[in-house]
Amino acid sequence: MGSYLFIRHGESTINVAGTLSDEINKNNLTEKGIKQARRTGEQLKGLKFDGIISSPITRAYETAKIISEYVNLDIKKDNRLREVGLGNASGHNINEFLDCLYPDSHITGDMRKKIEMEDWDKLILRVKDCMNDYNGRYIFVSHSDPIRAIGSYYLGFNEGDSYGISIKNASMTAISENNVLCLGAINIDNKIKLLFE
Repeated sequence: MGSYLFIRHGESTINVAGTLSDEINKNNLTEKGIKQARRTGEQLKGLKFDGIISSPITRAYETAKIISEYVNLDIKKDNRLREVGLGNASGHNINEFLDCLYPDSHITGDMRKKIEMEDWDKLILRVKDCMNDYNGRYIFVSHSDPIRAIGSYYLGFNEGDSYGISIKNASMTAISENNVLCLGAINIDNKIKLLFE
């Protein structure tokens, strides 16, 4: 296992609209999202990575392209880093699920099965599988749920335990040698930078 810096995409049009979407070729970054990605990229300048692996979904890939300008690396798309499979909820507004949301954003319980949303354990397995294929120091650009899921896994949390975790736009989560070193951080400290020097 290597060292991984998971970065959530910057703010996108669906974040502003409150729409759920796992579609690949829609939902670009907003101006704010572009600024967020640049701010994150600026923090990574001068650090050494073996590659950038991105979800193929537009908002993540656009974020990866911005970050690549700061670390001078090409981007490889990997479907295993895509958004959680939203099933029948994709394309709907989050407000349609208010009666089954854990406060502020997580579809839970029977509703998850009813709308055929991707199973939590399968989500973890696909992200772990991706990590296993990239041994080294990598930037993974993904989405809130995959990052929350893999962070929770290494912290020993189940899905319910993870509901209080907020993975903000363009935040960073560092995982190295099966340990979560930071989760959803907006700034990275020297301890994290040491992993990638």
